[in-house]
Amino acid sequence: MKKVIITGGSGFIGSRFIRRWQKSFDILSPTHQELDITNKDAVVQYVKKNGADVILHTAAISNTGYCEEHPEESYLVNTLATTYLAEAAKAIGAKFVFFSSDQIYNGNKEEGLLSEDIDIAPVNHYGRHKLEAENRVLEIAPDAVALRATWMYDIPREDMPAHPNFYTTLSNAIEEERPLQYAIYEHRGITNAREVIELLPLTFDLPGGVYNYGAENHLNTFDTAYSFVKIRHGEEVAEKVVKADKERFAQQPRNISISMDKIRQASDNKIYFTNTFEGLLEWEKKYKEYDFD
Repeated sequence: MKKVIITGGSGFIGSRFIRRWQKSFDILSPTHQELDITNKDAVVQYVKKNGADVILHTAAISNTGYCEEHPEESYLVNTLATTYLAEAAKAIGAKFVFFSSDQIYNGNKEEGLLSEDIDIAPVNHYGRHKLEAENRVLEIAPDAVALRATWMYDIPREDMPAHPNFYTTLSNAIEEERPLQYAIYEHRGITNAREVIELLPLTFDLPGGVYNYGAENHLNTFDTAYSFVKIRHGEEVAEKVVKADKERFAQQPRNISISMDKIRQASDNKIYFTNTFEGLLEWEKKYKEYDFD
């Protein structure tokens, strides 16, 4: 049984990983009181004392607005803390796997699904800090794996956190018959958290590098929402709830939709996500029976 140290164990990804894989791995999930990941000496001491086969780093400040207002804190947590953990992993010979973000692509103007090898220039602090973390980690530990994750969704659970997300926000609007606006000039992948967690152990065996990690999506955000509601709840509900926002991103269309070709090839097609639209339809049909056990 491999030993895994996971940061952010009480967060969205960390709590779900522990719930799903606690019987398959020897998981150590330190609280912030037990380990301050922004303290380099503390990180090194903790990792050397406890040892691990894998260090899975999910802790982050992921609120992009907060990062814009607090860039120094964002840099400390999203960049420096990540490098401290990478150095500690290298020191004990552990595999280092960490979550980056599709927000790295938020300055790109290309259309279609974006691959990992294109030139990128993030336009916000969060994206820039994640990109620097990727570059610095791979210099420290070339066998490390950076996962550029998408926006995710899950239903609320008493024992695990669930931030407002595409599915819950849209579902609440349908129930309340409240209209929501969705941008027609935005393309992004939106991923079922169940798939993210289910496939995560396979990333421990990937060759070092940067990988897109989540659902592909060829539809813009408005079409994604409208088509989903129309199929599951009828055209009348779709017309009432899903409205087109024709102003947001109109001056510079936003495309952070990712291609999964690289990770599929690297994993011999074992890591494969359902695309955003099909994933939403599948989730809607069975979410009440959904569990991580």
